[in-house]
Order: sequence, then C-alpha cells, then structure tokens
Amino acid sequence: MYRLYKATKSSLKSMAPKEIKLLKHLLNITDPEERFSALATAFSPGNEHEAKDPHALYTTPKELHKWIKIMLDAYTLHKEETDIKEAKKMTQPVVIQRLFILKETIEEEYLDQTTAPRTEDKTELEEL
Repeated sequence: MYRLYKATKSSLKSMAPKEIKLLKHLLNITDPEERFSALATAFSPGNEHEAKDPHALYTTPKELHKWIKIMLDAYTLHKEETDIKEAKKMTQPVVIQRLFILKETIEEEYLDQTTAPRTEDKTELEEL
C-alpha cells in the first residue's frame, strides 16, 4: 500500500506545471544574484526541444509572472483555505518575500521591455 502511495505522489508531482517547478527551484536559491541569474537562464530563448540542458526548466516571463500572481493571490486571499497545495506550503514570510521580489523583478526587467517596443511600433504606424 505504501508503494502505491509513493507512486501516486510521484505521479502527481510530475503533473505539476513547469512554472511551479521553476518557482520552487528559484525560491530555494538564497543568494539574490544567483536567483537573478537563474531567472535569466529560465527565460532563455528557444523552445523546450532546443534547450541546452535537458533537465533545466524554461518558460516565458509572462507565464512565470502569471503563476507568481496566482500563488500570491491564493496566499493573500485564502491563506488556509486554498486548494493550491503549493500555496499552503508557502506560508513562511521569507518565501512570500522572495515571491514578491521575483514578481517585481519580472515586471521591471522583463515585462516592461516587451511592452515598450510595441508602443513605439504603434507611434511609428500612426506617423505613417
């Protein structure tokens, strides 16, 4: 019976979205510079089939930002009553603080860069 339990637990763990796995990895890094470097590596270009490291997790800033917001919302709105198991585990203040820092970093470094060229393109189109 115990082996069945372990197999089920392992199977459910493998079904978690890659962004959740990446978040867990990033939150376990204590050094802020190392975390920022790992974040930049996670956003490296190319799809999963072209990844240099087959065990590394790659995603887009927009997707990771979405999952961070989901986790923070689940934590702040439902603290103990959330169905998201990962949010229940993240009740430590250090983890929540790191989530907020990751969210701000992604918004400042990655999301603002992707929206800025689009507004410039619109102004160029309006001039034509």
